[in-house]
Amino acid sequence: MAKKILNRWKGYSVADCDCKYCLYYGGKRHGEVKCLADECVCKEELKTAARRERMNNGSKDKSRNP
Repeated sequence: MAKKILNRWKGYSVADCDCKYCLYYGGKRHGEVKCLADECVCKEELKTAARRERMNNGSKDKSRNP
């Protein structure tokens, strides 16, 4: 009998895209996050994760969130 995967991986969550887990995290200095990259390398993943969580958690206007 074939195994059925119940919880397929659907992508990163917003909690996964936290700066402290990033490869380029340089710590905090004076309360601000110091990033070693020029711009956030996780920007696209964070954007899609936020969109996915809004869709799953019941956004008020689902027509705006494809």
